Amino acid sequence: MPVDSRTRLPLLAALLGLAVGAQGAGDLERRAAEAVAAHRLVEARGLYRTLAAQEPAALRHQVWVGRLSSWLGDYPGASAAFDRVLARDADNVEALVGKAYVAMWQDRFAEADALLGRAAAISPDDAEVQLALARNYHFQGRDRDAARHVEHVLALDPGRSEAQELQRRLALAPARPGFLARLKRILTGRS
Repeated sequence: MPVDSRTRLPLLAALLGLAVGAQGAGDLERRAAEAVAAHRLVEARGLYRTLAAQEPAALRHQVWVGRLSSWLGDYPGASAAFDRVLARDADNVEALVGKAYVAMWQDRFAEADALLGRAAAISPDDAEVQLALARNYHFQGRDRDAARHVEHVLALDPGRSEAQELQRRLALAPARPGFLARLKRILTGRS
């Protein structure tokens, strides 16, 4: 279809608007990332909310809204953000892990187990999933299970500092006495 003078100007204005909008979104995303890096979490969450409203199909923005909300202690807001992502993509591993952390921080470990089980079924060799599993088990006092997942993380990413730190904490934790040692203590009053 030929473009005449009556349609050229509106077409150019629309293309310019798209280009400016895309540049503006890129600038917002850059500012949001900088705010996260500078630990200005409230500002970053506001910027990611704006990005999520501008680009509803870009689920990564909504995941960031969930992460930031959880870091700010807004657990209902975090769960709602992750639920919006999961409603559109039930297999979104980042949202499953994020929602699992929200559950962990509220001592809802069974819910976290279920979410992380789904995430591990989708992406068994994802270091984030394995680290979240390790933390969830550690929070429950299941340090042997936690250590197994820490080893998996370090096999996937040997330099992962969070996994190395958790491994150190697990190594320093006193081993729970086994059944026979506990029985001996009960029967004799000695270890």
